[in-house]
Order: sequence, then structure tokens, then C-alpha cells
Amino acid sequence: MTDAERRLCVKIIAERSSPLFPLPPELPPPWDTFSSDFPAGIKAFIFDLYGTLFISGAGEIAARRETPPESGSSVRAGALEPMTAFFRAKVAAAHKTAKAGGRTFPEIRVEEIWAGYDGSVPAGLGQSRSPVELALRYELAVNPVYPMPGAAETIAALRRRGFTLGIISNAQFFSPLLFEAFFGRTPAEMGFDPRLLVWSFEQGEAKPSVRLFEKTAAVLGTQGIEPGEAVYIGNDMKNDIVPAAAAGFKTALFAGDGRSLRLREMLPIRAGGDGGAENLIPSVVIRDLQSLTEIR
Repeated sequence: MTDAERRLCVKIIAERSSPLFPLPPELPPPWDTFSSDFPAGIKAFIFDLYGTLFISGAGEIAARRETPPESGSSVRAGALEPMTAFFRAKVAAAHKTAKAGGRTFPEIRVEEIWAGYDGSVPAGLGQSRSPVELALRYELAVNPVYPMPGAAETIAALRRRGFTLGIISNAQFFSPLLFEAFFGRTPAEMGFDPRLLVWSFEQGEAKPSVRLFEKTAAVLGTQGIEPGEAVYIGNDMKNDIVPAAAAGFKTALFAGDGRSLRLREMLPIRAGGDGGAENLIPSVVIRDLQSLTEIR
């Protein structure tokens, strides 16, 4: 992506995004009784992006959704069906090929997928045929985003207190640009350690791969921080909590928005040790980001 494309993408995100507000979920027993008190000795906070730092209208990024996305309010209902059919078929084919080559949780690059699209584009999406712009406009139509309440303030407060900050996210090229579009600063400028920004599209591998978390743990180790001194905050038990715990992190299940909370029908028992555990207790369950600033 060229610098001109990056600036255009930031502009498009800012112009085509409208305020969204969390839909607080009703946590069923026994999830509603989980502690929100963080363990002592935390030195680093590692975040998920969609559904955690940013409200996700679809609950997660389109390339990783398990069900077909629906169009956003700016595009007539049903108008995106040809694009969605194309996109899902191409992603499924790419994943199948990668898995046959030995990758368990492969990731694609959406701009490469859209480079092969020659079908119709709804008027509400604009008429650009640039794969980068088409990929971004499609994503914003099926998965509108907006900062989670308190996100910027929480990041700033944690940084002022000297905590190390990072992100592990299923993401695409436009995901890091959300920070510039909404906050006017890059993740690094907001205080995230650039060595701890792990985006799935750059790794060719997606959550729930434990390797993304092990990569982060290795970088933390060079800074004298053990995995157990870091907490990973995410909204999905399968994609976030299980692999983070398998890599040795403390975990915080973020139950702040009903759109994106994914309990996956997992019973809160205790963690397995092989990365494939189906039953797990998060270290804490939190309902808002501001509670992170209360850690001692």
C-alpha cells in the first residue's frame, strides 16, 4: 500500500463511520459471577482489536466471520450479495489450499482477493476498482466500526503508568489505520510497542493460532516480562482466551458488547495445558475498558 493509498483509506474510514454504542450482554451463570479483580504483578497489557478496542458492527472482521455478513445502512439490503458470494468463495478456497499445505489457521490478504473481482459494485460503495479501496469500502459496509467507550483514555492512562502495550488481532491492512482515522495517531504514537503489534495479515496466520501469542511472549521476554506478567484482553473464548492462556498469559474476557462477545458455549471449568482446551476460566471478566485503569 502506497502512502497515498494509506491517507485515502484513513480519510474513507473517518468519513464513512458513524457512532456505534455497545450493547451490554446479559452474562449467563456462572459467567456473571467471575472476578474482575486483576492478579498482582501485571506489567503488560495486550489487546484484541475488533470487539475489544473497537466496536464491531458484525462482531468480527469480515474475512474471519463464520456466517455471511449483511450490508450496512449505507448500502441497499441485498445489493452486496454478489460481492459477498465472491468474497466468501475465494477466501474459502484460499484457506483450503493453505491448510492442505500444512497451515492450521491460515490468513489471507483481502486486497489480493478483491484484485480478482470483476462483478458489479453497488452505488453506495463508490465506483473505484482499486483492490485496496474496494476491500476497505466492502469491509466498512459489512462491518462498521467505532471506538469502544474509553478506549483512547484507557490506553493513555495505562501508558502513563508505565505498562507495556501491544495488540494481537485478526486484522487486514486497514485495521491499524483505525487509530489514525478515529484518534489522529498511529498505534505507536498512542503508546503501543511496535514490536508487539501482531496482525494476522502480516503473519499469514490467524487466531486462534497459539503461535501469534508465543511470538508476542518472546518479544516480551527480551524486555524482561514473563508471559504470566502480561494479560491478554479479548472478547472471544476460542480465539482469544484459550490460545492466550496456552501461551502462558493471564487473560481478561471483555464482555462489554453483546455483538462481539463469544462464549462459544464453553463451560468455565479450568484451563487445559495443550492449547486445545475447550474448558477454561479467564483470569478476570470485565465489562468496560476503564476498569483496566484500576489495576494496582
